Amino acid sequence: GDLLVFASDRPGGYGGYDLYYSKKTVSGWSEPVNLGPQINSVHDEYRPVVSSYPEFANQLMIFSSNRPGEMGGFDLYFVGIPKF
Repeated sequence: GDLLVFASDRPGGYGGYDLYYSKKTVSGWSEPVNLGPQINSVHDEYRPVVSSYPEFANQLMIFSSNRPGEMGGFDLYFVGIPKF
């Protein structure tokens, strides 16, 4: 498709690995955009999977994170993200 969601520890993130997205345009891929502190934490966010359903306003994204306070290790989270 025309949406790429990926994990990176590039400078300017919230700590650890953050999730970013980029859109395919006629001239190539857009500059990556951090998905923000509502999704990213000071820990590691990995393995994003995005699904789109026409009947919903948002896309479903499932990802793993090692943030504390859950079952331990890398836990799965899900969130709605806009249809960019």
